[in-house]
Amino acid sequence: MSNWCMTSTASKNSGRSYRGMTLEQRTAERRERFLEAGLNIFGNEGFHAATVRKICKEAGLTDRYFYESYSSMEALLIEVYERCLKSIMTQVQSTLIAVNKDEAPNQLLTELLDHFFTEMEDPRVAKVCMFEAEGVSDHMHNLYNDYIRRFVTILLSASQGYTNKWPLSEEESEVLGNAIVGGIIQATRNWALNDYHLSKKSMINGIIVLFLGTQLFMNKD
Repeated sequence: MSNWCMTSTASKNSGRSYRGMTLEQRTAERRERFLEAGLNIFGNEGFHAATVRKICKEAGLTDRYFYESYSSMEALLIEVYERCLKSIMTQVQSTLIAVNKDEAPNQLLTELLDHFFTEMEDPRVAKVCMFEAEGVSDHMHNLYNDYIRRFVTILLSASQGYTNKWPLSEEESEVLGNAIVGGIIQATRNWALNDYHLSKKSMINGIIVLFLGTQLFMNKD
């Protein structure tokens, strides 16, 4: 069969509806169920305890549909992981775009950290983002580091907007950004591991002190 015929057949099939849903809609709906199942299994039992059978049972679908959507369990983990972090990054970037430049830095930081910790209050999200990326593969490790770099870039960009004159070199800035983001990650891990023993307000206020101390140093004469 020619490529043209195959494309034509696919187009016709994709237009058919079943129970009021097109092929694309049914495929997307199944994928969504797998993503939710992945979040539940990875976020409660962990990646290494997950199996295709468990994921399919949780999603209420057969393994045929799993392999139709994902080449491996890691592929599902990556999509769940990226969805969680992209949601956080979208909220953070939206806040930065809408920010009033006259707003005090601690107000902005409170908003940004509130978005972050609200997401992390879901134990499943915290487990996937803070723990499950480790020891899976080189690709997953690189993806984790890539998101760290993105958050460092956002952090430094926001910080420089509240500093009279940025006194650090590019290398020193990278060290500072990694130190602060690393501190936030460790604080979040500890928070989740201890069953959220601290209030979200305490988490936010403690980290704001770290930021404000850094700002005082930057603005000193």
